[in-house]
Order: sequence, then C-alpha cells, then structure tokens
Amino acid sequence: MDKNTLISSFGKWVSPINIQKLSEQVKELKQDYYTKKLTTEAYIKFLLVAQLLEFKSLEEM
Repeated sequence: MDKNTLISSFGKWVSPINIQKLSEQVKELKQDYYTKKLTTEAYIKFLLVAQLLEFKSLEEM
C-alpha cells in the first residue's frame, strides 16, 4: 500500500456496514447509554479485526 492511499483495506472491508442505520438503532435502543469509550460501532470493528487475525478469544487480543 502506498502512502497516498486514503482508505485502508480494512476500511474498504467495513464500508458496506451502514453505520448511520446502526447508529439510529443504537440510539433508539439506548445501547450505548452507559458507554464512554467502547461504543457499539467500535466493538463491531474490534470483533472484525479479531476475526481477521484469527484470535481465539477477546482475552488473547
């Protein structure tokens, strides 16, 4: 990947996820109400990275 590439491979892989729709549902269901740092969106991306790197558990990460 050269230095002029704006979107990473991971960004291209995650782009089909409709973040706007996801955010609306999270707000409606108040899923991130008590969350400060690890939001639902961040957690989904975290799990996708774990899947790509074939981690056995969250603890292993």
